[in-house]
Amino acid sequence: MSVNVLGVRFREAAKIYYFAPPEEPLYAGEYVVVPTAHGEEMARVVITPDADAGATPHDVKAIRRMATGEDRARAAEMQDRADAMLQRLRAIVGELELPMYVAACQVNLEGTEGTAFFQADDPVDFRSVQETIEIEYEIRLHMMQVGPRDRAKLVDGYDICGQRLCCSSWMTAFPKVGIRMAKAQDLSLNPDKISGVCGRLFCCLTFEYDIYRDMRGKLPKLGKQVSTPVGQGRVVAVNVPKESMTVQLDDSGRRVEVPAIEMGLSVRVESAPNEAIEETVRARGTVETTVETTVETGAETKAAGATDEGQAAPRARRRRRRRRRSGSEGGTPATTEGTPATSEGAPPTSEGAEGGGGRRRRRRKPAEGNGPPPAAG
Repeated sequence: MSVNVLGVRFREAAKIYYFAPPEEPLYAGEYVVVPTAHGEEMARVVITPDADAGATPHDVKAIRRMATGEDRARAAEMQDRADAMLQRLRAIVGELELPMYVAACQVNLEGTEGTAFFQADDPVDFRSVQETIEIEYEIRLHMMQVGPRDRAKLVDGYDICGQRLCCSSWMTAFPKVGIRMAKAQDLSLNPDKISGVCGRLFCCLTFEYDIYRDMRGKLPKLGKQVSTPVGQGRVVAVNVPKESMTVQLDDSGRRVEVPAIEMGLSVRVESAPNEAIEETVRARGTVETTVETTVETGAETKAAGATDEGQAAPRARRRRRRRRRSGSEGGTPATTEGTPATSEGAPPTSEGAEGGGGRRRRRRKPAEGNGPPPAAG
């Protein structure tokens, strides 16, 4: 269920303000008198509540009344007064040589308060202008600074397309425009050719940007080798509005225009297929060479390990024979493992027997002061 509110506009293509509707039904296009911060003003109805609308919000103000013939005549009179005040403001600004431009003026329905919209790049002291207008017209004047786009919206006019400005005729909010939008649409990057009367980039650059971006993602880029129904070739131009592209054929050099739907069914090829094949062959050969080298290295390692094992066994046997021989010559029996055995109850000797060929062990002498204390006599 919708909300029971009434939407009105004070100027064409301006912001919509909401008020509580009256008891009698209203239709779009009718005029009403509503309260504002600067007094009563006349506005045009653009949104009406539905038949099954719910309750009216508590923070919404109610309209004063439906506009009568006297209200319309009064509004026209105040508009003429605002135009005269605008000309006087521009004259005073020129006399004082102030760096500002007065774009528009408006006066409320009662004629007690008015608003002047001006554009300035730097802060301007406009108090002398404001005081002069208030004295001459016996009105309370509010000065409001606006940007270049708002200035064009208030002044209105026509652009190079021959149509009325979009911001003054139907657009209620200014979109965000960037230079990338002009690049995507293959437009000239000269600021004079892609800027409007406000000095900023065209707002209409945003209207077709999404379409261009989507089509750019589907179609091949310039310079790509593609396959078409008439043969292979290179892309030399892309026409996004027509959804087609121009391809220069490789065999004849002739340029043909191919629809995007046919390009969607075609198969893209590499720019240098021979190089791609050679690269694949080289990669495969590198892998095979690596495998062969690994196998050969493993075989050599295995053979070297077997040789070392074969040489280690005789060395161990010769070592055991020498140990047995040295034990028999010294008179000390030896075990089968080559370790000399000691007689039961006798401590092992530290030195071998005389004439023995075995290794001798020498007992380290204790350092002075560290030995055991002498036995008592």
